[in-house]
Amino acid sequence: MKMRAWGIAAILLAALCATSSPAGAATRIRIGDPYRGAALDFQEEPAVILVPSTMVYYVRDRDCDLYRYGRYWYFLDGDYWYRARSWQGPFLHLQESSVPRSIRTVPLNYRRHWPGPSPQAYAPRYYKKPVKMK
Repeated sequence: MKMRAWGIAAILLAALCATSSPAGAATRIRIGDPYRGAALDFQEEPAVILVPSTMVYYVRDRDCDLYRYGRYWYFLDGDYWYRARSWQGPFLHLQESSVPRSIRTVPLNYRRHWPGPSPQAYAPRYYKKPVKMK
């Protein structure tokens, strides 16, 4: 009887997990799907700074990766990029290859939550050239 109760509980738990997966988990996101993650709760247009040597603007006062380039706003959440015509949204999913190269190549100190190694892994290392002895 106990084994049957555990079996039923396991099936119910599996069904519950399959129907309510969190954002970014094994859910399939298609091109054009709206952003469904945590709200970008801006009450007014966020302050931006120009990333040096680019035409990309970066929102620095928030803990998110939000950029403005041209007339669009780009937002990175996990592995997914979103784009909107306004800082107010709606942000729609797009392929990474559709994100302008200027944004995909912003310097590391203008990135917060990008996937992959931490920015320190890419920090330049400066070496002295060996001095030749005569």
